[in-house]
Formats: sequence, C-alpha cells, structure tokens
Amino acid sequence: MLRDILARTRQIDDLRDLFRALGYELAWEDVPAAAWLGESASTAAGITRAALIARYGAFRVFAVEALHPEDAARATARRLAAGAERGLACALGGQPLRLICAAGPVGVRLASISIPSPTGSALATLERLAPAKGESALALSLRIGEVLASEGVTPRFFRAFRSTLDRLAERLRTPHSRLDRHALTLTALTRVLFLYFIQSKGWLNGDTRYVARLLDRALATRRHFHRAFLHALCFGALNRPPATRGSAARALGNVPFLNGGLFEPSRLERAHGPAIWSNADWREAFDDLFERFHFSVREHDAGEFVAPDMLGRVFEGVMDPDERHTSGSYYTPASLVRELVRAALEALLTQAFGLSPRTAAQWVHDGVAPRPAPPPDLRGLTVLDPAAGSGAFLLGALDELVRLRRAAGDGPALTVKRDVLAHSLFGVDLTPTAVRLTELRLWLALVADEDGADLASIAPLPNLNGHVRQGDALLDPLMLAASLGGRAIRAGGAAARRLAAARRTHFLLTGPEKRAGQEELDRSEAALAGSLLDEGRAALETAIAELLGDARNRDLFGRRRGLDAERRVQLARLRQSLRELRGAQRTLRREGGAPFFAFESHFADVMLRGGFDLVTGNPPWVRAERLAPRVRETLTARYSCWQATAVRGFAHLPDLAVAFTERAFELVRPGGVVALLVPAKLATSGYAEPLRQRLAHRARVERAVPLGELVARTFGAAVYPMALVAARAEPTGTELTATALGAKPAAPAVQQRQLQSDGPWILLAGADRIRRRLLAAFPTVADRWAPQLGVKTGADDLFLVDRQCVGARPAIRGRDIAAWRCKPGRYVLWTHGADGTPFDRLPRELTERLSGHEDRLRRRADYRGGPPWQLFRTGLASAPHRVIWPDLGRRLSAAVPSPDGVPLNTVYGIATRDSADAAALAALFNSCWLTALARLVADPARGGFRRFNARVVRGLPVPAAGSAVWAELARRGHRCESADDLIADAFELDGADRRALAADSL
Repeated sequence: MLRDILARTRQIDDLRDLFRALGYELAWEDVPAAAWLGESASTAAGITRAALIARYGAFRVFAVEALHPEDAARATARRLAAGAERGLACALGGQPLRLICAAGPVGVRLASISIPSPTGSALATLERLAPAKGESALALSLRIGEVLASEGVTPRFFRAFRSTLDRLAERLRTPHSRLDRHALTLTALTRVLFLYFIQSKGWLNGDTRYVARLLDRALATRRHFHRAFLHALCFGALNRPPATRGSAARALGNVPFLNGGLFEPSRLERAHGPAIWSNADWREAFDDLFERFHFSVREHDAGEFVAPDMLGRVFEGVMDPDERHTSGSYYTPASLVRELVRAALEALLTQAFGLSPRTAAQWVHDGVAPRPAPPPDLRGLTVLDPAAGSGAFLLGALDELVRLRRAAGDGPALTVKRDVLAHSLFGVDLTPTAVRLTELRLWLALVADEDGADLASIAPLPNLNGHVRQGDALLDPLMLAASLGGRAIRAGGAAARRLAAARRTHFLLTGPEKRAGQEELDRSEAALAGSLLDEGRAALETAIAELLGDARNRDLFGRRRGLDAERRVQLARLRQSLRELRGAQRTLRREGGAPFFAFESHFADVMLRGGFDLVTGNPPWVRAERLAPRVRETLTARYSCWQATAVRGFAHLPDLAVAFTERAFELVRPGGVVALLVPAKLATSGYAEPLRQRLAHRARVERAVPLGELVARTFGAAVYPMALVAARAEPTGTELTATALGAKPAAPAVQQRQLQSDGPWILLAGADRIRRRLLAAFPTVADRWAPQLGVKTGADDLFLVDRQCVGARPAIRGRDIAAWRCKPGRYVLWTHGADGTPFDRLPRELTERLSGHEDRLRRRADYRGGPPWQLFRTGLASAPHRVIWPDLGRRLSAAVPSPDGVPLNTVYGIATRDSADAAALAALFNSCWLTALARLVADPARGGFRRFNARVVRGLPVPAAGSAVWAELARRGHRCESADDLIADAFELDGADRRALAADSL
C-alpha cells in the first residue's frame, strides 16, 4: 500500500495520504518558511512551500517542498529540536523526486526514500514511523530518531552483533566454560534473529514490530521478558500446533506452528538450562542491535537489509580471531557460490548424465531444459558440503537444483524446494555454531517462499538434524582405522536402508511422533556404528597381528627380523587407533548413541551407493604450523597427498585444503563431481604436487580457475582462491580444463594433458608451450647457480636498529628493493667475521647491546650450539658478488647491492663468480619476460603479488654463458638499462608468444 501511495505522490499535499495510512491524524496549516526557518536557510535549501500535515497527540509532522530536500529536511529538523518540539520533518523534491525524513531529538538523523522506485528497506523505514497505541509524543519522538538511525547491512552490523554477543555472554554466570556461555548466547540471539526475519513477513500476529513490542509490554508490566514472553513464544507457541498451546502461548496472538530444531532446547540448554538475562540487558540488545537494522527473509535481497545470506559474515564475525585462523573458515560471497555450483552442475550433467556440453550449459546458465527428450531426473541427486560453515554452498545448491527442476517442468517452487531439502542436501561441520546457522538459513529459504496469508496453512519447518551434522569430515576414527588397517569399511544394505527410512520419516514429523522418529534415527545410527566399529577393530587387530608375525619370522641366518623404525611407527599408529575404537565401543555401550560422526554410519545409505553425486564447498584453509603436531602426524598417515616436501620447515608442509580435496574424492561416487574453493597456490606450490598429479592423471579436471583481486578482497584469507571442479573419472586424453567460470563452452581452456607434467599447473593459454620450448632450448638458473634465502636473525628486535652504529651493517629487506636499486632503511648488528663465521668474542659495542639476552638467543629455533650471538644463513651476506630480489612482489625486481649490505630473510639472492654475472642476472631478472615466466609458476598472494622463491627462480631459462647475449646483458646490467628487447630476441619470442605472456597483466 505504501508503495502505491508513493507512486501517486507529487507534492506535499499528497503526503497526507501516506501519514493517514501510518495511523496519524491529518492536519493542514500553511507555514511561512522564511519566517519559520530563517531567510538564509530557506533560500539555500530552495524551499517553496511548508505546512503542518499530520499529528499524533503533541507529536507533529511538517512537510516542505524544496529544490534541495536534504538541506531542507535538516533545517526543519533543527528548527523543531531548537524549540524542543516533538516532531518529524519531511522534505519532498530533487531529481529524481525523493522524500527525506529527518528528526533531531539527539542530532539530526535522515532517511532518504526514492519516490519512483522505493527500496524494500525504505518502505520498512516508513512502516516503523507508525505510532503505537498509547505512545506518548516523547516516546514516539525518541523511537523515530532510532528508526531514522537504522543502518544498512555494513560492517557495523557485524560489529554490533559481536559486541552484543560478547556482552551477554560475559553477563552469564553459568556454565563455567567461556565457550559454552558463548554458544548459549549465540543460540538465544539466533532465535531472536530468526524472529526478526519472520516478523518482517507479518507472521507474528500481523505485526512487523512484534518482538520489540513484546519487550515493551514486559517493561511496562514489569514482567520478565525472557521467561514470560520469549520462552513462551519459542517453546510454547512456535513449536506447538495452536490446539495444544497453553494459555500463555495463546495470549501471544496469531503465531504459526513452525516446528524445527531452532525451537527446541539445545544440548547445552538441556544440560545447563536456558540462558537468562534481565530486561535491562535485553533492552540494551534491542537498542544496540535488532532495532537498528532492517531485516528481510529473502536471500540476496536488494537494498539495505540484513538478509539471510549475510549470516555467513555474522558467523565469520562472531568467531574468535584465533578460532577463525585455526579453523580456516572464511565467508564466501553468494555470487561466487552461485558460479561455482553452476560449474559443478554443468560438469555433473555432462559427466554423469551424458548431456552434451552445450546442452548442459544452456540448462544450467540459461534455464533451457533439454528438448524434446525428457531431461535427466534430478530428484535423487545428492550434494554434500563437508565443511558447511554458514551453509552458503548448500543454499547455493538448493537454489540451483530448484531452478533446474523448475525449468524441466517440476513445480510448484516451494514443493520442489522441500523435496530437494528432503532428498538431496547433506552437510557436516566441526562446530555446532556452523550447524545451527546452516539449519537457520535452510529454514529461512523455506519461509521466504511461503506467501500465504493464512498462518494456519503454513507447513511446519522440517527436521534437518538428519541432514546437517556436527562432526569431523576429515579425521573420524573409523576411516582412520580403515586406512591403517588396509580394509574398506562399509555398512550392510539392510542397515543402510533402515537408516534412510528413519531419516526420511523424521524429516517431516512433529510433536510426540517427532521424538519417536528421532529415537529411531538415533538407534539406526548407533546400530550402524556398532557393526562398523566391530569391523574396524577386526581390521586393526589383523593388521597388528600380521605386523608382529612378520617381526617374529626368522631370516636365512635364523635371527628374528624384528621391526625397523618405519614399522615401529606403523605399529604405534595401529595400536593408538585400536585404543580409540575400543574407547568408542565403550561409549556406545554406555550411552547408547553413535560415539562420533562418520559418513559410513550417519550417511550410510549414500555411501552404499558409492558416495555423493556432488561434493562442494569452501573447505578450511589452514597452514600446517597452525595444526597440532598430533593432527599433522595423523593427516600424514591418513592421506597420501598430505605429505611434506623434502625441504625442512613449515612452508613445505601442505595446507589443510589438500587433505580436504583428497577426502572429497573419497566421498564422491564414480562419475560424480567435486567442486571446491581452494587456495590458488595449490596449482603452483611444491607441497601440492602429489595432489596435482593425482587429479591430472586420475580425474577429469573440468575447471581450474584462479580468482583475481576483486574476489580475493571478499575473503579474509591472505591468499587468492581458486575454483577447482573435477569429475571422478579416468581422463581420456582429450579433456579441456576451463580457466574461467561461466558457461564452459565459452570459457578459455587448456588441454588437461598438459597438467600431467611435473611441476606447477600453467593455466594461461599458450604460456605452457612457450615455457616448455624455452626450457628445452636454454639452460636454467639451477644449472649454474643456487638461489638462497638471506640472513635470519631469529630475534629482529635485538639485532635490527634504526641508526648506524659501530658493528652494524645496512640491512636489506624485501621492501627495500626495486629494479636496479636497494635503499636499506635499517641496520643489523653484525656478529660475524669477513669469512662469515661468528666472532669468538664480541666487540665491546655489540656486547653492550646484546648482553643480558643470552638465554633468549639460545632459545632461537635455528640455534644448534656455538656462540649464542650467531646469525643464520649468512652465506649471501658474505658473498663478494651477488644479485638479490624480494621474495614477495608484483614483478621480479633485482638489484646488485653494495658490498656492506646484508640481505635478510625476506630477500633471495644468488652469489656469483664475478660482478659481470651479477649484473647480467640483474638485467635478465628485471626484464618483463622473466617476470611473466616467473609469475606463471609462483604462488599468488593478495594484491596481485607473487612469491618469487628459490623454486621459482631456479626454473627460469637463461642465455648460455659466454654468449654475446650474456655479455650484452652484463653491459646493460652495469648501466641499469632495460633488456626487454634483447631477451625477447634471444628467446625468439614472436608476437603470439609476447601476447600470451603479457596476458597475466601486472
């Protein structure tokens, strides 16, 4: 109705219809603008008319017509505030025509509404200007000031949510665990958040401000909001059919029966009771959070709404920073989710259902189902997100599957959506917070499509706890036992069918039947877990017996063979796994429920069919150093691709995403598709080589798409993401790997067989051919030199100083290097002699600076004995001739430093035989063509940067030593002159080659 009124609004006279609809008493009294607001203010704002148009008791609404409505509204609001008048200022004008509402009891606050095309949030703002029955002029004035201060969906919302969450959690007295208090608080706030979403549809007694009015009632009647109203609403009304509600619940008005686990006590609430706060705490929460924002139940809603797809950012925001880094959880933008899910479905329709690439692309991207033949039946298709987070990928899969089925003639939309939820979507996450938010978003997806005005006709929300589970998708004890025992563990057909039937039945149950259905589901899972644990235990006992039997066997000389070091480690792992399974069996016997989540017990029916059709998501990106040593050891034993490279250090241990990718291929059925967002460095880093080889030789790599800076900015991670889509099917040698999202037939692509070679994946069309030709025709840097990392102090705060002093040398960091030049900004206390060995005794000046720190110097990770003041990796600092470059940069930038400069450990370099070689290498590395070749294989980082480490530079081609080209490079290097043309000619780069290498724009 408000939208229709605004469509008819042309002058301030028309605004009376708007305020009549909002519940105000109409009035009309012309006001002389110049006399009332002042000549200068009136003229500056271009005010042509002013009038009193409506009132509510002593609260008055003034309207003005003006060329500059924002200035006019501010001037009018200031005039009201100066006279201590309770009122609202409305200014109409501008091109395009807009209505500006302003109030200023405490500072002037504005809201702008476009007259031709008002947004949903603008209409919501107008609705909240309506006076409540019996509301005083002062209360209405203060409330309207808050309404006009309502914010859109910005980072302030997330900070407000986090602040409210932390404050309420801190005020709880029990339980003792901070994490449990945090979880209880989040559960309560999540419920209120859901209530705000559904009240935006008018489902709570037809009132879009229902929850806030409940709090007002509690305050006015001095009743406890939580016990008297919120608890009754959630557990007495929303989770019960109207006929079974008590008197307190019935007094809450016309409220639908929604069912759903959100309106049942959580595990923590059953153990500790619900979290309870005072009315003052709730008032503060409403003022600081819920009443400051507009809410819409529809995902991706336009305008300034808090919409369900923003819950992912809330999830990210409410995690502790340490927890977030440990879990590797990052928010995934909805647009990226949509494109990746579409790429996955396009691959699945092609690989598993046999559609042509063009037909699949048209169905997925254009909504054109195959004709005239009937399209594939997608009703039984199964989708898994093994690290569900806030449910973004399950929501994306829900939207796209509904879209495909609707295009094929299925309907109506809500029926299809419920069917997809019941049969197709499965999710797992390690944290209960993620599981709860995933369920919430899936429920809201159903609520958004319920358009009926009759609340009694609204279907109860389904039970999702059989589909979205808390658990460890990566390291459950059962699959670890299967891996160590060398035997596949699978459920029997009858038990799996019983589980599937229990899950389907439980999905729709309510009331006492729901409890009985949950018990049957629990029994089915427990029975499966019991038989699988027996099988796993038997596999481990057999493996242990065989290992010990081999150790007791005698060799040709009659001596027992015993166990070597590798087999002793294997035996220890087998015994540890056996202890875990025995402990799980005891838990099962004692408590009666499955002791841990496992796909083979909880999703046994899907696994019995070979796995899921599609495994998709944004798995955790966690660097190895953030994992506990025990977890690293277990990952190494469990996953063949999660192996360290031969070089020492955390940088050469895999990211957790490697293990998740391998696990995804275990969980997907033959012919199914894996579609994941992974760190882009998986395409280039040495530690991901086993995974790359496995994918290139044993799967069909449909897409490998490094995503650029615009996408990376939406991630909190420090590295670029890559979209990886691959089918679990043997490659035939003719596959094309697309390097962009969107319809695959139109996307650029490379031959998959080129990805089967050792080394990084070159995903730039034509560039791999150039690189291979150059490496075949020219020697590489590694053939003549060994790039090395600069000096490591292990205690920069002790060794680095800001001013030159006795015993200090210029310290060169990566940021100090540009092409041809170094500009050191700090100095390093140099504790070594000219030959690079540490001093036996420090000079007096250095002793004064380092004395008192011996214990700390000895505790440095690289210290292995000797003088405690020694530095590490000093070879590059002692070399008389060297060329250096920063490890991180947008381009490869090299310089020949002064003899006294000390490259630190953000710098790589090469020690050369003479100054001519150093100058020639500087000229070579500073050419745009070497930068292009280096960027092809360097790990990407945020901001368009690359890591030009020793691996990258070792593989670069160089002109032959002693050639005329090399001599000319040395001459140009000494003069700091560009060698781009010289290198292009020496490497025989034609126009096509140059265009291909230039495609990776800096």
